[in-house]
Amino acid sequence: MPSSSMKLFAALLVACLAQTSMAAIVVCKMDAQDGDTLTAACSVGVSGQPISLVGPGSGQQQLTGSQVSYTLDVNARSTLFECASEDDLLIIDSSQYSSQTLNNCEPPLLELRGCSNAILSNNTFISITRSTAQPGCTISKYGPCVAVVGAASQETDWSFSSLANTFTSTICSSISATSGRLGGAFAFEHNDSPGAMSAVVKGSTFTSTACDFGGAIHSANASLTLTDSTFTGTLAVDGGAVQFVGTNATVAPIQKLQVKSSTFTSNTAVTTGGIIQVTGGAVSIDGSTFTNGEAQIGQCVWLDKCESYTENQITGNTWTGCAKPESPPISWCKAHDGNNWTTCGMEGPRECY
Repeated sequence: MPSSSMKLFAALLVACLAQTSMAAIVVCKMDAQDGDTLTAACSVGVSGQPISLVGPGSGQQQLTGSQVSYTLDVNARSTLFECASEDDLLIIDSSQYSSQTLNNCEPPLLELRGCSNAILSNNTFISITRSTAQPGCTISKYGPCVAVVGAASQETDWSFSSLANTFTSTICSSISATSGRLGGAFAFEHNDSPGAMSAVVKGSTFTSTACDFGGAIHSANASLTLTDSTFTGTLAVDGGAVQFVGTNATVAPIQKLQVKSSTFTSNTAVTTGGIIQVTGGAVSIDGSTFTNGEAQIGQCVWLDKCESYTENQITGNTWTGCAKPESPPISWCKAHDGNNWTTCGMEGPRECY
């Protein structure tokens, strides 16, 4: 919910229909104005014609509400939200997506661009697959479900929140490094936003999700906080559950990955980071459980730089099934700060040990 100090606004919502060989794509564009807020549906009509909903203005019916809330027609397939103002508040709540197959050229089911205050809550995604490309099309770089992308209009720091969402069997088929698709559930990209981006994933569940980079979540140049969430049976080339890509340590601000009170079980990467792969930025992990990670390098957590890790940032975690039997003891995994190292869970370049 917006604070009392947040500017109220009217939203111009335009649903534009574009036909693909597979299904309709809905484009919803919000333009903030001073005034009331809009509660309305963004969907495609039964007849297949687009629906246009216009907020307060000359000759227009005034649509009021306490927040901007969209009920999506999930059968309309891919939906792009473009927020024109940092004051736009986008909330997508209690939608259900199931049994859909997108080719590699279609956008993800939800793409949010330039939306500084977006919240996804209590949504369910089941059996969503991104499959092979159609001839002659431009391949989407995102996974099948949700992409949150920055825009030049976001001049101040901004955030995205995922609250109590469920993802089950949301996959990119035939995963490979060359395909380069990002995030089996979420892709977070700072992109060309002048403001710093942060994403919070809380109370969410990811089961049998897969994509090329980040089996459940891919985050690039954005701080990411994972809290009270569960990741089970996820798969990727790198970052079996989570791939986190931060800026170089010499660049400010430094993005941070924070993992709190979360559970990771039977996650797999083909190459590095069976559960989490960290490239740049900083990491802290607290009160979480890691069980049975699998990868060529970094069975549970792989850190590419020594500065990504200090002992006092890794506290109160349980690590089981995280290292191959032939792996040598690693100094990072010595007893400290309440960690239970049944097997070593943190790996990185040899010079860091």
